[in-house]
Amino acid sequence: MKPNRLSTKKHTLRFAVILSALILAGCASTQSTTSSTSVSSASSTVSTASTSEESGADETDSTGGAMNGTIGSVIEANLSFKNKDFYIDYSTEDTVKIDLSAPKEADGVKVSGSTVTITEAGMYVLSGTLTDGQVIIDAGDEDDVRLVLENASITCTTTAPIYAKNADKVIISLPENTESTVTDTITGTDGDDELTAAVFAKCDLSVNGTGVLNVNSNANDGITSEDKLKITGGVLNITSADDGLIGKDAVLIKDGTVHITASGNGIKSTKSEADKGYVYIGGGTVNITAEQDGIQAETGVLISAGEVNVTAGGGSANGEQKTGNAMFGGAQNTTADETLSTKGIKAEAALDITGGTVTVDSADDSLHSNDSMTVSGGGITVKSGDDGLHADNTLTIEDGTIVVEESCEGLEAIDLTINGGTIDVTASDDGLNAAGSSVDGGFGTAGADTITVNGGTLTVNASGDGLDSNGALTINGGTVYVSGPTGDGNGTFDCDGVFTINGGVVLGTGSSGMLKTPTTDSKQNTISVSCTGSAGDTVEVKGADGNTLVSAVAPKSFTNVMFSTPDITEGETYTVYVNGTEAASETCSGVVSGATGMGSFGGGPGNMGGQAPNGGMGGQMPNGNNDGTTPPEMPSGDSGITPPNGNGGTPPQMPGNTSDT
Repeated sequence: MKPNRLSTKKHTLRFAVILSALILAGCASTQSTTSSTSVSSASSTVSTASTSEESGADETDSTGGAMNGTIGSVIEANLSFKNKDFYIDYSTEDTVKIDLSAPKEADGVKVSGSTVTITEAGMYVLSGTLTDGQVIIDAGDEDDVRLVLENASITCTTTAPIYAKNADKVIISLPENTESTVTDTITGTDGDDELTAAVFAKCDLSVNGTGVLNVNSNANDGITSEDKLKITGGVLNITSADDGLIGKDAVLIKDGTVHITASGNGIKSTKSEADKGYVYIGGGTVNITAEQDGIQAETGVLISAGEVNVTAGGGSANGEQKTGNAMFGGAQNTTADETLSTKGIKAEAALDITGGTVTVDSADDSLHSNDSMTVSGGGITVKSGDDGLHADNTLTIEDGTIVVEESCEGLEAIDLTINGGTIDVTASDDGLNAAGSSVDGGFGTAGADTITVNGGTLTVNASGDGLDSNGALTINGGTVYVSGPTGDGNGTFDCDGVFTINGGVVLGTGSSGMLKTPTTDSKQNTISVSCTGSAGDTVEVKGADGNTLVSAVAPKSFTNVMFSTPDITEGETYTVYVNGTEAASETCSGVVSGATGMGSFGGGPGNMGGQAPNGGMGGQMPNGNNDGTTPPEMPSGDSGITPPNGNGGTPPQMPGNTSDT
């Protein structure tokens, strides 16, 4: 079991966005996953959810905020898109044309050398090349200014090439079959203000259309709005010396294709007010390659549709090397350099995924929230140098498809709840880990941490503990297959609190040294048998009538098989077959039958002498040895004490990825 390594920082913000997103963003619903007694890997093919177009006549800033220390639902003003955010045909509109190769003054346009200043509301069509110059929008507080970039090229060696100094909103439109480019050299200034992006706006900024915009920021960020940044169309190719897109109030992407290559973060929102600082993706395609975080939000991230692909920190191959996987230590970092955050998608308050497809390859956690995370739809595929999905507080999975192809630990939170969905986890340490609630995190302390499985299909391939809770481990339903460790320093199932199986279909294969079986107050019968097999072997459990109760292909060698289904009846005999050959059989004699394990160390908080759950060190021992000194009887045969394949307890090399996506 890995010790407490979660942050104990408490956050007062919450990002309750799911209901609003379903109503406002038109998320496509996904079908619930039906549990099956035949366990297989999660599908790597997922459908892209679609959303309906939204528009509104007027935009009203949120008057909500922190209420009782929590963030309110993101109201319509925060997630809505107005008509003016979307592209319109400018050929039928009154426009002012500006040839940047030889700019001239006109209504609403002033020219001074190579600086073009727009001073009034209206639609301005920019074409030609402005070499070492600047386009400034300095209009009225209530003015909307639309810039139509018609094969325009703007470069500047002294400041931001496009600077929206003052307006209510600036809209950049990209007509079909056009390609425009904006390039800077250094970070400019305007008085005390730094213009930290090639396209820098002090007001709301929207980008739309179907054309191409190339942004080359050699100094700092690509596109920045100090208010909201909305993207409803266009192809944006952004290369930045620091961050790609910044919307300090919010970043909202509804459609279009965004390619970001950033030396800093890909997309970032920075304000900490309750109704600001979030990133919303409700459509389009977003591709991010960032040396730091892919997406970073000061409050929350909501993905309801579209396609999001992130590579952060060079990907999982650049993750910190992990060592350990030992009985009392778990995996530990070999380096202490954490100056740069290299997470895929990171939220301070909450991360919610309700639809779309998300693919992340990250050096650190792939999906990370400093408070809560909820997945209720869509398809997620991640490779992580650390955790696949991590929440400092709660992680809840309602639906969707999740594939963790590589990780140190697959899913991690203080309270981890699975109500539905299809989940496939590969981990070099623990598959699922619930830890962090204990203040001291000391050995022998059972915290308030929980893993609860109520439904869905969960497949885990872990070299450490398969399912590991510093508190309670409860399986009430669903289909659960766990391939646990091959060495005896970890267990297929492990917890410091109570382990109960009350329903569902459960199959666990792994080592015998730290075998943990459910407590006798479970509501469903469980059988554990000593049984050996190798990687690639098919494990099948049959009842006396010859019908198969559960089966799976084991990705690693094993010396124990534990299974539980609603069909197991006291007095009946059940047989385990390996590759079609009978390997072990056991008659159900009670709630837990067959080979019993050591249980966990230490039951009562902070000591080794209290009643240990399921028979622990210093408490009541399994098999009736209650003197506190007599060791438990080991499983029959040599398989319970001899490491598989003669590896001396060292885990074998992990099998290949479960998905190529």
